[in-house]
Amino acid sequence: MKEEKENIFSIFDDVLQRKHKEELLNQKSKVIWMTGLSGSGKTTIAKEVEKYLHSQGILSQLLDGDNISRYQ
Repeated sequence: MKEEKENIFSIFDDVLQRKHKEELLNQKSKVIWMTGLSGSGKTTIAKEVEKYLHSQGILSQLLDGDNISRYQ
C-alpha cells in the first residue's frame, strides 16, 4: 500500500515544511472554511475575522473562492 503524506498537496512542502513556517511565525496553521448560499455574507464575515486576527497579532490570508476560480 502507498504511504500517505500528511499534506495532500505535498509539493508545497518541498522547499519549506509547514512546521518551519509555523516556527517562523510562532503560530500554528489553521484553516477556516465558510460555506453557504451566494450573498449570505461569507465574505463579509471572513473580512471581519481577518481584521480580528490581525488585531490579535495573528497573520492570516483571506482566499475568496470566486476570485481563485478565475485563475484555474
